[in-house]
Amino acid sequence: MTETLSIRTAQHHDPVEAVRAALARITQTEDKIQAFAAVFADEALAVAQQQRENSATGSLAGIPVVVKDIYDVGGYRTGNGSLGAPEHLAAQDSEAVSRLRDAGAIIIGKTTTHEYAYGVSTPPTRNPWSPDRIPGGSSGGSGAAIAAGVVAAGLGTDTGGSIRIPAALCGVTGHKPTFGMVSRRGVSAISSTLDHTGPLGRTVDDTVALLEVIAGHDSADPYSSAAPVPDLRSEFGRGLAGITIGVAQDYFCDRLTPDVAAGFDAAVRTLESAGATIRQVAFTDVDLCPQVVDVLAGVEAAAWHAMQDGMQPDRFGADVQAALAAGAAFTGVEYLAALRARAAVIAGMDAMFASGVELLISPTIAMTAPHYGATEVELGGKTVPILAGINALTVPANVTGMPALTVPAGFGADGLPIGLQLMGRPGADATVLAAGRAFEQLAGWVEHTPEL
Repeated sequence: MTETLSIRTAQHHDPVEAVRAALARITQTEDKIQAFAAVFADEALAVAQQQRENSATGSLAGIPVVVKDIYDVGGYRTGNGSLGAPEHLAAQDSEAVSRLRDAGAIIIGKTTTHEYAYGVSTPPTRNPWSPDRIPGGSSGGSGAAIAAGVVAAGLGTDTGGSIRIPAALCGVTGHKPTFGMVSRRGVSAISSTLDHTGPLGRTVDDTVALLEVIAGHDSADPYSSAAPVPDLRSEFGRGLAGITIGVAQDYFCDRLTPDVAAGFDAAVRTLESAGATIRQVAFTDVDLCPQVVDVLAGVEAAAWHAMQDGMQPDRFGADVQAALAAGAAFTGVEYLAALRARAAVIAGMDAMFASGVELLISPTIAMTAPHYGATEVELGGKTVPILAGINALTVPANVTGMPALTVPAGFGADGLPIGLQLMGRPGADATVLAAGRAFEQLAGWVEHTPEL
Protein backbone atom coordinates (compact mmCIF):
# COMPACT_ATOMS: atom_id res chain seq x y z
CA MET A 1 0.00 0.00 0.00
CA THR A 2 1.11 3.56 -0.55
CA GLU A 3 1.85 5.83 2.38
CA THR A 4 -1.17 8.03 1.61
CA LEU A 5 -3.52 5.14 2.44
CA SER A 6 -2.76 5.35 6.12
CA ILE A 7 -5.11 7.80 7.79
CA ARG A 8 -2.32 9.00 10.05
CA THR A 9 -0.02 9.89 7.17
CA ALA A 10 -2.79 11.03 4.83
CA GLN A 11 -3.58 13.86 7.23
CA HIS A 12 -0.31 15.45 6.11
CA HIS A 13 -1.16 15.25 2.40
CA ASP A 14 -3.16 17.50 0.13
CA PRO A 15 -6.85 16.46 0.10
CA VAL A 16 -7.20 16.93 -3.65
CA GLU A 17 -4.24 14.69 -4.31
CA ALA A 18 -5.58 12.11 -1.86
CA VAL A 19 -8.92 11.98 -3.66
CA ARG A 20 -7.26 11.88 -7.08
CA ALA A 21 -5.12 8.96 -5.93
CA ALA A 22 -8.19 7.07 -4.70
CA LEU A 23 -10.06 7.69 -7.95
CA ALA A 24 -7.03 6.60 -9.96
CA ARG A 25 -6.85 3.40 -7.95
CA ILE A 26 -10.52 2.74 -8.68
CA THR A 27 -9.75 3.10 -12.38
CA GLN A 28 -6.89 0.61 -12.02
CA THR A 29 -8.75 -2.03 -10.04
CA GLU A 30 -12.51 -1.76 -10.52
CA ASP A 31 -12.72 -3.92 -13.62
CA LYS A 32 -11.09 -6.73 -11.62
CA ILE A 33 -12.91 -6.49 -8.29
CA GLN A 34 -16.14 -4.51 -8.92
CA ALA A 35 -16.28 -3.10 -5.39
CA PHE A 36 -18.35 0.02 -6.09
CA ALA A 37 -22.06 0.58 -6.47
CA ALA A 38 -21.46 4.28 -7.20
CA VAL A 39 -18.45 6.60 -7.38
CA PHE A 40 -18.87 10.27 -6.41
CA ALA A 41 -15.85 11.60 -8.31
CA ASP A 42 -17.01 15.15 -9.03
CA GLU A 43 -18.45 15.73 -5.57
CA ALA A 44 -15.40 14.25 -3.82
CA LEU A 45 -13.03 16.45 -5.80
CA ALA A 46 -15.14 19.52 -5.10
CA VAL A 47 -15.13 18.81 -1.35
CA ALA A 48 -11.39 18.19 -1.43
CA GLN A 49 -10.81 21.49 -3.26
CA GLN A 50 -12.90 23.32 -0.66
CA GLN A 51 -10.91 21.69 2.14
CA ARG A 52 -7.66 22.71 0.46
CA GLU A 53 -8.80 26.32 0.19
CA ASN A 54 -10.08 26.44 3.75
CA SER A 55 -7.23 24.45 5.33
CA ALA A 56 -9.70 22.04 6.94
CA THR A 57 -8.56 20.64 10.29
CA GLY A 58 -11.06 17.93 11.30
CA SER A 59 -9.65 14.62 12.55
CA LEU A 60 -10.47 13.02 9.18
CA ALA A 61 -9.95 16.08 6.99
CA GLY A 62 -8.85 15.09 3.51
CA ILE A 63 -9.34 11.37 4.12
CA PRO A 64 -11.19 9.51 1.33
CA VAL A 65 -13.55 6.86 2.71
CA VAL A 66 -16.18 4.50 1.33
CA VAL A 67 -19.67 3.71 2.59
CA LYS A 68 -21.60 0.47 2.20
CA ASP A 69 -24.65 0.92 0.00
CA ILE A 70 -27.17 0.33 2.77
CA TYR A 71 -26.25 3.64 4.42
CA ASP A 72 -28.20 6.68 3.29
CA VAL A 73 -26.04 9.32 1.63
CA GLY A 74 -28.04 12.47 0.99
CA GLY A 75 -28.93 13.03 -2.64
CA TYR A 76 -28.11 9.49 -3.73
CA ARG A 77 -30.14 6.31 -4.04
CA THR A 78 -29.63 3.68 -1.36
CA GLY A 79 -29.35 0.69 -3.65
CA ASN A 80 -28.97 -2.11 -1.08
CA GLY A 81 -27.40 -4.29 -3.77
CA SER A 82 -30.90 -4.99 -5.06
CA LEU A 83 -32.93 -4.67 -8.24
CA GLY A 84 -35.98 -4.43 -5.99
CA ALA A 85 -34.90 -1.46 -3.87
CA PRO A 86 -37.00 1.74 -3.96
CA GLU A 87 -35.98 4.28 -6.59
CA HIS A 88 -36.13 7.39 -4.40
CA LEU A 89 -33.03 9.31 -3.36
CA ALA A 90 -32.03 9.63 0.28
CA ALA A 91 -33.16 12.96 1.71
CA GLN A 92 -30.23 13.22 4.10
CA ASP A 93 -27.15 11.42 5.33
CA SER A 94 -27.35 8.59 7.79
CA GLU A 95 -26.07 9.62 11.21
CA ALA A 96 -22.73 7.81 10.82
CA VAL A 97 -22.09 9.38 7.42
CA SER A 98 -23.00 12.79 8.81
CA ARG A 99 -20.47 12.38 11.60
CA LEU A 100 -17.79 11.34 9.10
CA ARG A 101 -18.44 14.46 7.05
CA ASP A 102 -18.36 16.66 10.16
CA ALA A 103 -14.88 15.29 10.87
CA GLY A 104 -13.75 16.12 7.34
CA ALA A 105 -13.91 12.69 5.71
CA ILE A 106 -14.55 12.74 1.96
CA ILE A 107 -17.07 10.15 0.73
CA ILE A 108 -15.75 8.94 -2.62
CA GLY A 109 -18.42 6.35 -3.26
CA LYS A 110 -20.79 3.64 -2.12
CA THR A 111 -19.54 0.08 -2.01
CA THR A 112 -21.34 -3.10 -2.91
CA THR A 113 -23.33 -5.17 -0.45
CA HIS A 114 -24.88 -8.59 -0.57
CA GLU A 115 -28.52 -7.86 -1.36
CA TYR A 116 -30.08 -6.11 1.63
CA ALA A 117 -27.05 -7.26 3.65
CA TYR A 118 -28.57 -10.75 3.78
CA GLY A 119 -25.64 -12.96 2.72
CA VAL A 120 -21.88 -13.41 2.61
CA SER A 121 -21.00 -13.48 -1.10
CA THR A 122 -21.58 -9.88 -2.32
CA PRO A 123 -21.89 -10.45 -6.07
CA PRO A 124 -20.55 -9.16 -8.42
CA THR A 125 -17.57 -8.20 -6.23
CA ARG A 126 -14.43 -10.34 -6.34
CA ASN A 127 -11.70 -10.91 -3.76
CA PRO A 128 -8.59 -8.80 -4.50
CA TRP A 129 -6.36 -11.71 -3.49
CA SER A 130 -7.91 -14.02 -6.08
CA PRO A 131 -10.71 -12.87 -8.41
CA ASP A 132 -12.15 -16.38 -8.56
CA ARG A 133 -13.04 -16.12 -4.83
CA ILE A 134 -15.69 -14.18 -2.96
CA PRO A 135 -14.75 -11.13 -0.87
CA GLY A 136 -17.14 -12.17 1.89
CA GLY A 137 -20.11 -10.14 2.94
CA SER A 138 -22.30 -8.55 3.35
CA SER A 139 -19.88 -5.57 3.48
CA GLY A 140 -17.88 -7.14 0.67
CA GLY A 141 -17.35 -3.98 -1.35
CA SER A 142 -15.83 -2.10 1.58
CA GLY A 143 -13.49 -4.98 2.40
CA ALA A 144 -12.43 -5.36 -1.23
CA ALA A 145 -11.88 -1.62 -1.79
CA ILE A 146 -9.67 -1.36 1.28
CA ALA A 147 -7.68 -4.48 0.38
CA ALA A 148 -7.24 -3.18 -3.17
CA GLY A 149 -5.67 0.03 -1.90
CA VAL A 150 -8.44 2.43 -2.88
CA VAL A 151 -8.97 3.82 0.63
CA ALA A 152 -7.66 3.24 4.13
CA ALA A 153 -11.07 2.76 5.75
CA GLY A 154 -14.82 2.67 5.27
CA LEU A 155 -18.15 1.74 6.79
CA GLY A 156 -19.87 -1.63 6.96
CA THR A 157 -22.62 -3.29 8.97
CA ASP A 158 -22.65 -6.52 10.95
CA THR A 159 -25.70 -8.67 11.82
CA GLY A 160 -23.98 -12.06 11.93
CA GLY A 161 -20.43 -11.14 10.95
CA SER A 162 -20.80 -8.83 7.95
CA ILE A 163 -17.97 -6.46 8.94
CA ARG A 164 -15.58 -9.14 10.15
CA ILE A 165 -16.19 -11.66 7.38
CA PRO A 166 -15.09 -9.51 4.43
CA ALA A 167 -12.30 -7.98 6.50
CA ALA A 168 -10.94 -11.44 7.29
CA LEU A 169 -11.37 -12.89 3.79
CA CYS A 170 -9.81 -9.79 2.19
CA GLY A 171 -6.91 -9.54 4.65
CA VAL A 172 -7.84 -6.27 6.36
CA THR A 173 -9.23 -5.16 9.73
CA GLY A 174 -12.84 -4.85 10.84
CA HIS A 175 -14.44 -4.03 14.19
CA LYS A 176 -17.98 -4.79 15.29
CA PRO A 177 -18.44 -2.42 18.22
CA THR A 178 -20.38 -3.12 21.37
CA PHE A 179 -24.09 -3.16 20.49
CA GLY A 180 -25.51 0.35 20.34
CA MET A 181 -22.17 2.20 20.30
CA VAL A 182 -22.70 3.51 16.76
CA SER A 183 -26.00 4.90 15.51
CA ARG A 184 -27.95 2.90 12.92
CA ARG A 185 -30.22 5.79 11.94
CA GLY A 186 -30.48 6.01 8.17
CA VAL A 187 -29.18 2.46 7.61
CA SER A 188 -31.30 -0.27 6.04
CA ALA A 189 -32.06 -2.99 8.57
CA ILE A 190 -32.01 -6.75 8.86
CA SER A 191 -32.47 -7.22 12.58
CA SER A 192 -33.26 -4.51 15.10
CA THR A 193 -31.72 -6.54 17.93
CA LEU A 194 -28.65 -7.89 16.09
CA ASP A 195 -27.56 -5.15 13.65
CA HIS A 196 -24.37 -3.21 14.30
CA THR A 197 -22.76 -0.39 12.33
CA GLY A 198 -18.99 -0.01 12.33
CA PRO A 199 -15.70 0.46 10.50
CA LEU A 200 -13.32 -1.55 8.38
CA GLY A 201 -9.75 -0.36 7.91
CA ARG A 202 -6.37 -1.19 6.56
CA THR A 203 -5.02 -1.36 10.13
CA VAL A 204 -6.40 -1.12 13.65
CA ASP A 205 -5.34 2.54 13.76
CA ASP A 206 -7.31 3.27 10.59
CA THR A 207 -10.33 1.43 11.98
CA VAL A 208 -10.21 3.29 15.29
CA ALA A 209 -9.88 6.65 13.53
CA LEU A 210 -13.34 6.14 12.02
CA LEU A 211 -14.85 4.57 15.14
CA GLU A 212 -13.83 7.53 17.30
CA VAL A 213 -15.83 9.81 15.01
CA ILE A 214 -18.98 7.75 14.47
CA ALA A 215 -19.38 6.34 18.01
CA GLY A 216 -21.68 7.99 20.54
CA HIS A 217 -25.30 8.28 21.57
CA ASP A 218 -27.97 9.25 19.06
CA SER A 219 -31.29 10.08 20.70
CA ALA A 220 -33.10 9.46 17.40
CA ASP A 221 -31.98 5.82 17.31
CA PRO A 222 -33.97 3.79 19.87
CA TYR A 223 -31.22 1.16 20.02
CA SER A 224 -28.41 3.64 20.57
CA SER A 225 -26.56 3.21 23.85
CA ALA A 226 -26.40 6.16 26.23
CA ALA A 227 -23.19 4.83 27.79
CA PRO A 228 -20.22 7.19 27.38
CA VAL A 229 -17.82 6.14 24.64
CA PRO A 230 -14.52 5.11 26.22
CA ASP A 231 -11.17 6.42 25.06
CA LEU A 232 -10.66 3.81 22.37
CA ARG A 233 -6.89 4.31 22.38
CA SER A 234 -6.52 4.28 26.16
CA GLU A 235 -4.90 0.84 26.25
CA PHE A 236 -2.69 1.13 23.17
CA GLY A 237 0.43 1.33 25.32
CA ARG A 238 -0.47 -1.68 27.42
CA GLY A 239 0.96 -4.43 25.25
CA LEU A 240 0.06 -8.07 25.82
CA ALA A 241 2.09 -8.89 28.91
CA GLY A 242 -0.17 -9.95 31.78
CA ILE A 243 -3.39 -10.21 29.79
CA THR A 244 -5.37 -13.44 30.14
CA ILE A 245 -6.93 -14.68 26.93
CA GLY A 246 -9.44 -17.48 26.61
CA VAL A 247 -9.69 -20.10 23.86
CA ALA A 248 -12.95 -22.07 23.64
CA GLN A 249 -11.98 -25.25 21.84
CA ASP A 250 -15.56 -26.44 21.56
CA TYR A 251 -17.50 -24.57 18.88
CA PHE A 252 -14.76 -22.07 17.92
CA CYS A 253 -11.85 -24.40 17.15
CA ASP A 254 -13.28 -27.85 16.42
CA ARG A 255 -14.38 -27.35 12.79
CA LEU A 256 -11.43 -25.58 11.18
CA THR A 257 -9.68 -26.45 7.96
CA PRO A 258 -6.11 -27.61 8.68
CA ASP A 259 -4.48 -24.44 7.37
CA VAL A 260 -6.77 -22.17 9.40
CA ALA A 261 -6.08 -24.30 12.48
CA ALA A 262 -2.34 -23.95 11.87
CA GLY A 263 -2.64 -20.21 11.39
CA PHE A 264 -4.61 -19.86 14.60
CA ASP A 265 -2.07 -21.93 16.53
CA ALA A 266 0.69 -19.65 15.23
CA ALA A 267 -1.29 -16.60 16.35
CA VAL A 268 -1.68 -18.08 19.83
CA ARG A 269 2.08 -18.64 20.01
CA THR A 270 2.67 -15.02 18.99
CA LEU A 271 0.40 -13.80 21.77
CA GLU A 272 2.09 -16.08 24.31
CA SER A 273 5.54 -14.93 23.24
CA ALA A 274 4.48 -11.36 24.02
CA GLY A 275 3.51 -12.31 27.57
CA ALA A 276 -0.18 -13.15 27.27
CA THR A 277 -1.56 -16.06 29.26
CA ILE A 278 -3.70 -18.40 27.15
CA ARG A 279 -6.36 -20.35 29.03
CA GLN A 280 -8.82 -22.95 27.78
CA VAL A 281 -12.35 -21.84 28.65
CA ALA A 282 -15.93 -23.03 28.29
CA PHE A 283 -18.55 -20.83 26.65
CA THR A 284 -21.77 -22.45 27.80
CA ASP A 285 -24.66 -22.58 25.31
CA VAL A 286 -22.71 -20.80 22.55
CA ASP A 287 -23.83 -23.56 20.19
CA LEU A 288 -27.34 -22.05 20.32
CA CYS A 289 -26.18 -18.96 18.42
CA PRO A 290 -26.84 -20.04 14.81
CA GLN A 291 -30.46 -20.89 15.55
CA VAL A 292 -30.92 -17.70 17.56
CA VAL A 293 -29.67 -15.63 14.63
CA ASP A 294 -31.75 -17.55 12.10
CA VAL A 295 -34.96 -16.86 14.02
CA LEU A 296 -34.34 -13.32 15.28
CA ALA A 297 -32.85 -12.03 12.05
CA GLY A 298 -35.46 -13.85 9.99
CA VAL A 299 -38.47 -12.51 11.88
CA GLU A 300 -37.10 -9.00 12.28
CA ALA A 301 -36.01 -8.76 8.63
CA ALA A 302 -39.43 -9.90 7.44
CA ALA A 303 -41.07 -7.32 9.70
CA TRP A 304 -38.81 -4.48 8.53
CA HIS A 305 -39.28 -5.30 4.86
CA ALA A 306 -43.05 -5.41 5.31
CA MET A 307 -42.99 -1.82 6.58
CA GLN A 308 -41.02 -0.35 3.65
CA ASP A 309 -42.61 1.56 0.80
CA GLY A 310 -41.63 1.18 -2.84
CA MET A 311 -39.98 -2.22 -2.62
CA GLN A 312 -40.27 -4.79 -5.39
CA PRO A 313 -39.61 -8.08 -3.55
CA ASP A 314 -40.40 -10.11 -6.66
CA ARG A 315 -37.13 -8.71 -8.06
CA PHE A 316 -35.04 -9.85 -5.08
CA GLY A 317 -32.56 -12.68 -5.55
CA ALA A 318 -33.73 -16.21 -4.80
CA ASP A 319 -31.62 -16.45 -1.63
CA VAL A 320 -33.06 -13.28 -0.11
CA GLN A 321 -36.61 -14.17 -1.10
CA ALA A 322 -36.18 -17.55 0.58
CA ALA A 323 -34.67 -16.01 3.72
CA LEU A 324 -37.50 -13.50 4.08
CA ALA A 325 -40.12 -16.19 3.50
CA ALA A 326 -38.50 -18.37 6.14
CA GLY A 327 -38.44 -15.44 8.57
CA ALA A 328 -42.11 -14.69 8.02
CA ALA A 329 -42.97 -18.34 8.70
CA PHE A 330 -41.53 -18.46 12.23
CA THR A 331 -44.15 -18.39 14.96
CA GLY A 332 -44.33 -16.15 17.97
CA VAL A 333 -43.57 -19.19 20.12
CA GLU A 334 -40.38 -19.81 18.13
CA TYR A 335 -39.36 -16.16 18.43
CA LEU A 336 -39.78 -16.22 22.20
CA ALA A 337 -37.82 -19.47 22.39
CA ALA A 338 -35.00 -17.76 20.50
CA LEU A 339 -35.04 -14.89 22.99
CA ARG A 340 -34.73 -17.39 25.86
CA ALA A 341 -31.87 -19.10 24.07
CA ARG A 342 -30.18 -15.75 23.58
CA ALA A 343 -30.42 -15.07 27.32
CA ALA A 344 -28.73 -18.43 27.95
CA VAL A 345 -25.87 -17.52 25.57
CA ILE A 346 -25.39 -14.16 27.27
CA ALA A 347 -25.27 -15.90 30.65
CA GLY A 348 -22.62 -18.23 29.25
CA MET A 349 -20.58 -15.27 28.05
CA ASP A 350 -20.86 -13.54 31.41
CA ALA A 351 -19.72 -16.67 33.25
CA MET A 352 -16.76 -17.08 30.90
CA PHE A 353 -15.52 -13.54 31.46
CA ALA A 354 -16.19 -13.83 35.19
CA SER A 355 -13.73 -16.74 35.25
CA GLY A 356 -10.86 -14.29 34.84
CA VAL A 357 -10.24 -13.95 31.12
CA GLU A 358 -10.24 -10.51 29.54
CA LEU A 359 -10.52 -11.63 25.94
CA LEU A 360 -11.79 -14.56 23.92
CA ILE A 361 -9.97 -15.36 20.68
CA SER A 362 -10.73 -17.61 17.73
CA PRO A 363 -10.23 -17.75 14.00
CA THR A 364 -12.63 -15.30 12.40
CA ILE A 365 -13.75 -17.83 9.79
CA ALA A 366 -13.19 -21.57 9.73
CA MET A 367 -11.89 -21.53 6.14
CA THR A 368 -10.42 -19.20 3.53
CA ALA A 369 -12.55 -17.51 0.88
CA PRO A 370 -14.79 -19.92 -1.07
CA HIS A 371 -14.95 -19.87 -4.84
CA TYR A 372 -17.14 -17.26 -6.49
CA GLY A 373 -20.59 -18.68 -7.08
CA ALA A 374 -20.37 -21.30 -4.33
CA THR A 375 -23.61 -21.90 -2.45
CA GLU A 376 -22.26 -24.49 0.03
CA VAL A 377 -19.05 -25.03 1.98
CA GLU A 378 -17.52 -27.77 4.12
CA LEU A 379 -17.64 -27.04 7.84
CA GLY A 380 -16.25 -29.68 10.15
CA GLY A 381 -16.71 -32.41 7.54
CA LYS A 382 -20.32 -31.47 6.81
CA THR A 383 -21.69 -29.69 3.75
CA VAL A 384 -23.66 -26.63 4.87
CA PRO A 385 -25.13 -23.52 3.20
CA ILE A 386 -22.43 -20.92 2.61
CA LEU A 387 -23.98 -18.39 5.01
CA ALA A 388 -24.04 -20.89 7.89
CA GLY A 389 -20.50 -22.02 7.15
CA ILE A 390 -18.94 -18.60 6.84
CA ASN A 391 -20.61 -16.91 9.84
CA ALA A 392 -20.38 -19.86 12.25
CA LEU A 393 -17.65 -18.26 14.40
CA THR A 394 -18.81 -14.66 14.13
CA VAL A 395 -22.47 -14.90 15.19
CA PRO A 396 -21.80 -15.23 18.95
CA ALA A 397 -20.66 -11.62 19.13
CA ASN A 398 -23.92 -10.48 17.56
CA VAL A 399 -26.07 -12.58 19.88
CA THR A 400 -24.26 -11.21 22.94
CA GLY A 401 -23.52 -7.68 21.71
CA MET A 402 -19.86 -7.99 22.71
CA PRO A 403 -17.19 -6.12 20.71
CA ALA A 404 -15.34 -8.22 18.15
CA LEU A 405 -12.33 -7.35 16.02
CA THR A 406 -10.67 -9.23 13.18
CA VAL A 407 -7.05 -8.64 12.20
CA PRO A 408 -4.92 -10.38 9.55
CA ALA A 409 -3.31 -13.57 10.87
CA GLY A 410 -1.56 -15.19 7.94
CA PHE A 411 -2.51 -17.13 4.86
CA GLY A 412 -3.95 -20.52 4.02
CA ALA A 413 -2.41 -23.14 1.80
CA ASP A 414 -4.18 -21.46 -1.12
CA GLY A 415 -2.47 -18.13 -0.41
CA LEU A 416 -5.68 -16.50 0.83
CA PRO A 417 -5.98 -14.49 4.06
CA ILE A 418 -6.84 -15.86 7.49
CA GLY A 419 -8.26 -13.65 10.26
CA LEU A 420 -7.81 -13.68 14.04
CA GLN A 421 -10.95 -12.69 15.96
CA LEU A 422 -10.65 -10.98 19.35
CA MET A 423 -13.76 -10.57 21.52
CA GLY A 424 -14.33 -8.87 24.87
CA ARG A 425 -17.11 -8.27 27.35
CA PRO A 426 -19.63 -5.61 26.25
CA GLY A 427 -18.07 -2.17 26.60
CA ALA A 428 -14.49 -3.45 26.46
CA ASP A 429 -13.82 -2.16 22.94
CA ALA A 430 -10.61 -0.43 24.06
CA THR A 431 -9.17 -3.70 25.39
CA VAL A 432 -10.08 -5.59 22.23
CA LEU A 433 -8.65 -2.93 19.92
CA ALA A 434 -5.42 -2.58 21.90
CA ALA A 435 -4.75 -6.32 21.90
CA GLY A 436 -5.52 -6.54 18.20
CA ARG A 437 -3.16 -3.66 17.48
CA ALA A 438 -0.40 -5.26 19.54
CA PHE A 439 -0.83 -8.55 17.65
CA GLU A 440 -0.92 -6.71 14.32
CA GLN A 441 2.41 -5.06 15.04
CA LEU A 442 4.04 -8.24 16.29
CA ALA A 443 2.82 -10.54 13.55
CA GLY A 444 3.36 -8.19 10.62
CA TRP A 445 0.72 -9.79 8.39
CA VAL A 446 -0.89 -6.40 7.84
CA GLU A 447 2.03 -5.44 5.63
CA HIS A 448 1.06 -8.03 3.00
CA THR A 449 -1.10 -6.73 0.17
CA PRO A 450 -2.59 -8.35 -2.93
CA GLU A 451 -0.86 -7.93 -6.27
CA LEU A 452 -3.76 -6.79 -8.40
